[in-house]
Amino acid sequence: MAAFAMWTPRRLLPLAFQNNRNIFKAMVILFATVSSGLACIAPFVNAFLLMLFGIPAFVLLCLELGRCHSKRVVNLGIRCILMWVLSITCWLNDRLFCEIWSRMKFPYLHCGWHIMIFIASYTACVLFAYFHAMVETPEQLPMLTYWPRDSWDTIGVPYITLASPTKKVFYKYIT
Repeated sequence: MAAFAMWTPRRLLPLAFQNNRNIFKAMVILFATVSSGLACIAPFVNAFLLMLFGIPAFVLLCLELGRCHSKRVVNLGIRCILMWVLSITCWLNDRLFCEIWSRMKFPYLHCGWHIMIFIASYTACVLFAYFHAMVETPEQLPMLTYWPRDSWDTIGVPYITLASPTKKVFYKYIT
């Protein structure tokens, strides 16, 4: 929820919030607090409600990837989407067919869900930070890099660096 509040592009905010992100953040916090309170009342419903938050994130990610010109960022976005779909599939299998998987002596789907959704969520945060930086501060030239080596784009840990934190250069991101 914090990612929605921080990284939703200004152009996609509802008209009431476009000039004041703080009000939008307050509304997101209120919504998150109320939905988290549901966990005490109806945990089963809360799980599906929280899962629904992935849909706008998925749509927003697809929209931003469509605007992006960096092949490296687009490839990371595709891997993020695939990981998200795999994790949702794992979660649904665990929720709907738990007894079947337990009889087959394979009770590990929930663990797999947590690992895969962590990877997808972290990757999405990196991507949205990149998109935000490209729109809000393009003169700082944000770049997607990987740890421990920049060439390890399939197994490395992605993060964003600023190539020119003080240089005022126009970089075309939006066509």
